[in-house]
Amino acid sequence: MEDVPVIDISAWFNGSEADRRVVARTFGEACEKWGFLLLEGHGFAPELMGRIRDVTYQFFDLPIEEKMAVAAAGRTGGRGYYRVASKSHARTLGAKEAPGDLRETYFSGMEPVAGDVYTTAPSALRHFAANVWPAEPREMGAIWVQYMRACNLLAAELLRISARALELPEGWFDDKINRPISTLTAQHYPKLEVPPEPGQVRSGAHTDFGTLTLLMTEDKPGGLQVQSFEGEWRDVRPIPDAFIVNLGDMMSQWTNDRWRSTLHRVVNPPMDAGVSARRLSIVYFHTPNYDARIECIPSCVSSGTLPYYAPILAGEHLAEKLRKTDSVSRN
Repeated sequence: MEDVPVIDISAWFNGSEADRRVVARTFGEACEKWGFLLLEGHGFAPELMGRIRDVTYQFFDLPIEEKMAVAAAGRTGGRGYYRVASKSHARTLGAKEAPGDLRETYFSGMEPVAGDVYTTAPSALRHFAANVWPAEPREMGAIWVQYMRACNLLAAELLRISARALELPEGWFDDKINRPISTLTAQHYPKLEVPPEPGQVRSGAHTDFGTLTLLMTEDKPGGLQVQSFEGEWRDVRPIPDAFIVNLGDMMSQWTNDRWRSTLHRVVNPPMDAGVSARRLSIVYFHTPNYDARIECIPSCVSSGTLPYYAPILAGEHLAEKLRKTDSVSRN
């Protein structure tokens, strides 16, 4: 079986029109077959990737008491720190009794825009609010905001590539993502101290919620797996300075399942791996404007057939998925 493809998009930025068509075609092929790819040539500053990795490790190295000072519990919008096993990705797909994932999380997102619909919509108020940052490391908030803004720019460019691949005008997504409600999280997978509960893994099998995800992670024991068309679980090995990119549910619904929102998980390392299995993932989840209407793109439905999904607002979809993810802490 083939592996998840590696795609270099540098020609999109500095190549000819023919080069740009090739980039769009190969990107679209990966989205159809896998819903996952490893992205090179993205122009993202490696030093910024290193800075956010270092400052985030510094935070997770703090004593639990200091991390709990910025705990998300009780905060509007759920921004802040979640301790190990307080979230469950598997619950987003209906596994209501799935155990908490073996990860601790820091959660942030795009700041609210005054007057935007998600600052007043009742269904949105619990999930969209100002970020909270720890006292130490002092520079963490500034670095995270800088990284989030850079990810937003790259995601917007990937959606222009997507538009070309879907036989749409290049700017088709632009007015749907100019006030995004994207989130940036860090998933820290500590070494295993005790054997996991039955069925408990680092991150349960799930699909992502938005348009696309930019993942920066490490090549450590107990890593990412994706499910192929044949139902087999395949390891995805990171490449230095490359992003792992995958599609989310909103892109699958936009394309009427022409593009895949692929099931994936993070498995456990061997118990004897010790500290070598400690793993950090920085994950940017791109999500359109709160009031962006997710409905079948005209080029993705044949004449005389109906779309598979009813239209939904992006913000309502995200709020419901986050509610299910956080249900562990409400038990």
